[in-house]
Amino acid sequence: MKKKNAILIGIAICTILLTSPVLASAGYSKIYGNANEDDVLDMRDVTYIKLVIFGKKPATTLADANYDGKISMLDVGQTKLIILGKEKQLTLVDMADRTVTVPRPIERVVTTAIPTTRDVVILGAADKVVGIDSYTASRGKKGFLFCVQAHPELADLPVVGTYREPNVEVILELKPDVVFVYFSYPEGADSIQEQTGIPVVCLSSVRPDDFSKTYESLRLAGKVLGKEDRDEWLISYVEDKLDRVRKITNEIPEKEKPKVYALVAYGIKDTMVYAPVEWAGGRNVAKEYLLSHGLTYAQINPEQVIIWNPDVIFLGCTGDRVAKLLEVHPGLEVTKAVKEGKVYTIFGPWFCWDLIQMPVETYYMAKLLHPNKFQDLDVEKEANRMFKEVYGADDLYNKVQEARGLELYRWE
Repeated sequence: MKKKNAILIGIAICTILLTSPVLASAGYSKIYGNANEDDVLDMRDVTYIKLVIFGKKPATTLADANYDGKISMLDVGQTKLIILGKEKQLTLVDMADRTVTVPRPIERVVTTAIPTTRDVVILGAADKVVGIDSYTASRGKKGFLFCVQAHPELADLPVVGTYREPNVEVILELKPDVVFVYFSYPEGADSIQEQTGIPVVCLSSVRPDDFSKTYESLRLAGKVLGKEDRDEWLISYVEDKLDRVRKITNEIPEKEKPKVYALVAYGIKDTMVYAPVEWAGGRNVAKEYLLSHGLTYAQINPEQVIIWNPDVIFLGCTGDRVAKLLEVHPGLEVTKAVKEGKVYTIFGPWFCWDLIQMPVETYYMAKLLHPNKFQDLDVEKEANRMFKEVYGADDLYNKVQEARGLELYRWE
């Protein structure tokens, strides 16, 4: 009888281990140990690795949890440690498809680009940053960056060069546990890692053309820093803020949505696939053209823009508005947007986008595009609230505008 009870208890424990959400490592999924390669690392991966060892399941790359080139019971042990959050190191695939092993926990961080610094800050790990790149430092001191406005001490940290020309000697002196670099320059990441022996992880930036990539990179940073709860909170927070607008704009018939031309890439030179336009209830007149040509952004011939004849034009990163528009894109004075005075400045891609900038710009655009549907929306108040709730600092919406010399529309 006792033996039978012991067996039943064992089965019950296994069932709990297999199904309990507590005993699972959610979020970023490209982790060695996620043997079945689904969206979560849990006890099912332990079972999968055992079945691989017994020849019952095909081996996967991520089944090699301890990254030693073979699949054994050591990988079972490592996967269990990851699930419990007790692993000594973690091997994962970064945003440049590089395999990197990082120590646990992370206490000291170097960042070599503005987007990587932003991710660390919004994940609540600004105190772990011990060195930043020269571009972040110089732009931060001018007040251009939300993350440095919120944490001005970052601008006074040791400078480690630029993301294309990092100063390896300074990085070594700072003794970071990990270096975060921008994913568009993976060879630079490899070079730093080879010269220093310090793990280097490539992160992406905010992607207004493919927002899912934004979340994937944020989850990666959260996993490395041990800030998984924070990254999931951030994602839920942003989605909730966006849904408050999208649930209204999604009900607007397509034909009633204003035609929008958004010059928000490379200053105001290029247009692009820009998600806030559609979230706010606009029709991006250039989207079909861009997608059909396999482009994310491009400089469009003014003659084509005149044919599209947008109702509204949004300009990133300029305080001159119409004068600057016509200087860069002569001929657009005949468009409906210019004739009716509906050319508006937005924050745009100044030194890459900010995560909270996406819902903020969506609110701003929505009220401009559909004033009757959002007449009770106080954009400035909501924007400052969002920045405060994420960055912990007051009046960032206005402070960064002023520092950049922007003239965003203000409602009476």
